[in-house]
Amino acid sequence: MADTINEISVAPIPARHWTELGRNAYTPEGLGETRTEWLVRARTNGGVEGLANARQSVSAEGGNVASLVADLREIFLGRSVNSLLEIADGHAVAAGSDVRQALLTRGWMDTLAVDLVSRTRGESIATLLGGRRRNRIPAYESTTYFQDLLHPHRGVGEVIAHACRGFALGFRQFKIKVGRGGRAMTPHAGLHRDIEVVLGIREALGPDVKLMVDANFGYDGQPENLEEFIRATIPARLTWLEEMVTASVDAYQSLRNLQAKYCPETLLVAGEVDGNPPSGAFVDLIDQRLIDGYQPDIVRIGHLRWKQLETRLQEKSILPIPHNFGNGRFGLVAGLALATSLDNWVSLEDERIRPNVYADDELTIVNGAYQAPDGPGLGIQVDQETYERVGAPNEVVIRA
Repeated sequence: MADTINEISVAPIPARHWTELGRNAYTPEGLGETRTEWLVRARTNGGVEGLANARQSVSAEGGNVASLVADLREIFLGRSVNSLLEIADGHAVAAGSDVRQALLTRGWMDTLAVDLVSRTRGESIATLLGGRRRNRIPAYESTTYFQDLLHPHRGVGEVIAHACRGFALGFRQFKIKVGRGGRAMTPHAGLHRDIEVVLGIREALGPDVKLMVDANFGYDGQPENLEEFIRATIPARLTWLEEMVTASVDAYQSLRNLQAKYCPETLLVAGEVDGNPPSGAFVDLIDQRLIDGYQPDIVRIGHLRWKQLETRLQEKSILPIPHNFGNGRFGLVAGLALATSLDNWVSLEDERIRPNVYADDELTIVNGAYQAPDGPGLGIQVDQETYERVGAPNEVVIRA
């Protein structure tokens, strides 16, 4: 008898960063230390369990737990696992016709379906999506925010110390938040603080570490300051410039001109805000090759859809660099599973969430990279003993 989903639970799981985060270019205050994963556990009558983080549905405008539970009941409960995906030559090629729209608009449901199907088949997500591409996954540390403003008496030294602590724990790539002159400081002071931070981290970590910057659109309306930032950080040999300005053809053509003039080896990347990729201005940026890397979110988009999106990017020689901030501890492992399946890979965004309910506590970064999990599906299980303490007291369970 085909496996059928007969029980689904939902529970909030604390997701704690390794340290308190400061602000970035668009947040009015610091981001704090704790977020919430909404862990979905879907179980079949054959004893298979698939996992997902439904945070984006709960936190979306108009979203709440009641509507999430109603959606899970309608879309997954009582459904055969075999109906979730279309399989051709042993590989998933599309969502099943009855659930296609739901999986398209809620990427975490895409991941849940892929996890359930691959676990039921006893194979990894990479195998289901076309074959394992790599076992070692480079990752970059993504919590180097405006720590200088979180601790103003320590200034730039606090941001540098933050990066040094990450280096000591095994990271060899760091994404640095810039754009202070947008909302956090005056434009002139913010520009010079951005430059000081980038060059200071480069000096502290040495020439072999990869550094990237993300302005979260903080240089909008500041073309002269943007040019000065790019010119002044030439010695840092930045790997990429991310979201320096809001996406438009004119803005990115100007940015491309600056890149060609000052740092032709540096990539231009964007797209983490694109919730239905590719859409809006990003269609033109991709078609005209005004970006080198595209960044839709791993959990928001889902594994199957990301694999399909990769084909379009390959046609334009654009690299997949999935966004992964806000996805919690689940996002790390979901990212590792995605990385094993994509033909091209640059680096996994790691927001440094402390271990919580997953039985992956020994998963650590070594010399800048993770080893991909070996198990079926996402390759992880829930540590039930920990879950009983952390998740079970506040879970909702629905049964067929």
